[in-house]
Order: sequence, then C-alpha cells, then structure tokens
Amino acid sequence: MGVSIRPSSALRVLLVDSDPEARNILKRALEQRIARPLMILETASPETARLMLAEQNFDVLTLDLDTIGGPSGYPEFHTLARSSLTYVCGEASRVIEAVAVVRAGAADYVEKPLDGTAFARRIERQFVVAEAITVAECNGLVGRSARMRTLFDQIARVAPASAPVFISGETGTGKELCARAIHSKSRRREGPFVVVDCASLGRDDLMMALAGSDGTGALFRANGGSLLLDEVGGLDPAVQAMLVRFIESGEVVGLNGEVLPQRLDVRLLATTEHLPEALIQTGTMRADLFYRLNVLTMRLPALRERPEDIGPIAEAVLKRCAEQGGTAFSRFAPSAEKAISSYAWPGNVRELENLIHRIAMLNDGEVITAEMLSNAGLGLHRTSTTASITPIRSGATGEVAEKAQTPAAARVKPLWMTEAEVIEEAIEAFDGNIARAAAALEISPSTIYRKRRSVAQSAKDLLPQVRFG
Repeated sequence: MGVSIRPSSALRVLLVDSDPEARNILKRALEQRIARPLMILETASPETARLMLAEQNFDVLTLDLDTIGGPSGYPEFHTLARSSLTYVCGEASRVIEAVAVVRAGAADYVEKPLDGTAFARRIERQFVVAEAITVAECNGLVGRSARMRTLFDQIARVAPASAPVFISGETGTGKELCARAIHSKSRRREGPFVVVDCASLGRDDLMMALAGSDGTGALFRANGGSLLLDEVGGLDPAVQAMLVRFIESGEVVGLNGEVLPQRLDVRLLATTEHLPEALIQTGTMRADLFYRLNVLTMRLPALRERPEDIGPIAEAVLKRCAEQGGTAFSRFAPSAEKAISSYAWPGNVRELENLIHRIAMLNDGEVITAEMLSNAGLGLHRTSTTASITPIRSGATGEVAEKAQTPAAARVKPLWMTEAEVIEEAIEAFDGNIARAAAALEISPSTIYRKRRSVAQSAKDLLPQVRFG
C-alpha cells in the first residue's frame, strides 16, 4: 500500500473572495512558490463556490470572511469542504470572529492585507516539503494529510504552555494520544501523566479518584505533570465546582468539603466527543469551568475527513501486530487496500485498529485479503443510503415489524450492537477477565464497563442474546 506523497499530482486550490486583487495576490504567490502542478480555481460568488465544492474536492480552500457572510456563513462551507485545508481571510482587527471560525474548524485565520509569499510558504510546507509523520514522532498519532500535519503543528505550539487544553473529536479519533503527545513535548515531560476516566465514575467515586485521601488522588499524583480528564461531557456539578476551585487556586477540596493542605502544580488536559461549545449551550457544563478549560482548543479530525491517512495507519498497525504479536502479515492485497480506503470508518482509528488486530489473530499468512476483511466484519454496520432497517410498531400488541429490505440491508447492524458483540466475545475468550479482554481489544477496562452500561438498555429489547453482566 503506497503511502508516499506524489509531487506529480496537481495541488487543487479554490480561492473565494469578492476582491479580485486579493485572489490575484494568493494565486501569483502560489504559482511562483509551489514546485508541483497546480489547479487554481477562483470565484467572487459564494453561490458558485458552493456548487464547485459540491462537485469536486480541493486540497486548499481560502474564504474571505465578508464574501461568505461572516462567521455565521462558515459552518456550511466547512461541511462542503470535506477534507480541504480551509483558511479564512479577514481584517486583523476582527479577533473575536477569527477565533470563532478557527474553533469551528478552519485551519487558520489569514490577516488582510494579504502576505501572499507567507501564505504560499505555508502551503509549501504542508504539501510539498513535509516529511512523513511516523508513529514514534507523535506518540502513536499517524498521518500525512494536511489536517494531521496541522494538528502536529498545533501540538508543538501548545505543548510548551501551561494553560489547560480542551481536545475534542469523535470516539476513536485518538484524543488521549493527542494529550500524551502534548505532555511528552512539554516542559513537564519528566513529570507524571495521569488519566482519569470521568465518564465511568459517579460523583463520589470521581471526587475520591481526584482528591483521594492522604495525597493519593489523581490531582496529587499528577503534581509537577499533567492530568487528563477523559470525557468531561457529563461531570456532576459538585465535581465541576471542585475543578473550578482547583484551577483558580491550586487547592483541592475533599469529598467532605475539607480543603486539603497541599497546593499543587498540575496542567489540566480535557477531552470530549462533543463540540465544546455545545456543553455550555446545553447547560451540561458550568460557564466558569468551560472558560477555564477552554483556553487552548484542538479538534481531532474523523478518519473519514482524512482518507489519505487510512493507508499509513493500517500499515503502522500491521507492523505493530508483527512486532508485538509475532504475526507474519506484512501487507495488504490491492483489493483489501481498496476496501479499507473506501469505507467510512464510523468508529474511526480505533475501529480500523481493532479490525486489523482481529484479522491478525484469527488468520495466517503474509497478505491481508478483502475476504479476510469481510469475514472480520468490515462493512456489516455500514449505513445504507438506499435501504435501511427501520423498526415500526404495528397493531395493538406493539410488535415490531420490519420494512421490506434488500439482502444487503438485512445484514446492517447498528455500530453499538457490533461493539457489544465484540466486547462480549473478548470477555468470554478470556474467561470473564475484563482486564485481559480490554488489553486484547486495546481499550481500557473502564471503557468496557462504560460501553456495557450504555448499551444495556437498548440491548434489552433489540439484542437479548448479548450478556451484560
């Protein structure tokens, strides 16, 4: 599976700005600087830009803030841009609007008057002279896409600071790996890195995990290092109040309200699978805690947003399987390459990793084939756009009937159902030992507990054969 960047392929650029001179500045600079074929399209019309983005993919997209109607117009273009590296251009004085579009997903805000040379130099670094990113270089994060190179650059920039970092992204995108990378590149890298799985603990257990007794809590163990609060989307108000006080003063409040004597020096990192702003909009998180955690923000792209990284990730996982598990697999057949590249990966990198591990453990050989991928479950829970399974209630008895469906649609399962089956099979394979099952699945035991709890109610009606305790 090839993973090299092909300089012979054309770099596709779309410039959207009602000012023709601004477009010319960027176009001339790119043509003079970029040493590979270029396809540069430009338009002054946001309507035309929408049509162009709907019809083809671009590597780079620049959007003039006024042309697209301000920050409120950006989300639509962000969605249409798909895997494009998007830059928003506007006046330097519009700081609040610049922050808004970057938090909404823009790669950066480019100030006007435009410096075409500086912009072209940045694009050159991203697409022409960028080195391959290896597993060792970024603590397990793998990627050669422009989005991941931007992420690696962000990690390098935020790591030296001491301010909290809020990391968002879908499940399985590598948020904890990102946090570990930040810690490893920070001045605290010789200090401890402690993780607390907030989603798996109730209020009292989480308070005890953080504060502990006699200096045994996570906050004390992380003193001089970093503490990762994993999945802060559902923190109890009492825990939120405790964290606010800790961030303000370095003081730790115990479970019974007592202030523990030692003042601590801990950098907080937090993750959520939700949009950070949604936590405060829905009232899930206190405003004072949100703004204290949301000092530096990073968003991990979903795997479907960076399809060019699927190959390098798959190869890195396969190599790790060979090194750690003694398997002989070393490459993918062309049909297998096509299969994994065309799949949407709703479970992101974690789903890809788990699939390859299953294949490596259950098969022999040197080449992974498309048949192995299919037998391991690739695509069985892919959402169908033409024929989906839709439970409907019929009659007074409330029995569930199913709409007519194609044979392919009949095999479609919800992702949570497939996850539940895989988890239970792993637990059974290790005679009920959840720690060993978690190690085999490359997830934490707390993730197994959390997922079993979250699917139990749904499985009660839809999947009675799966055991949940």
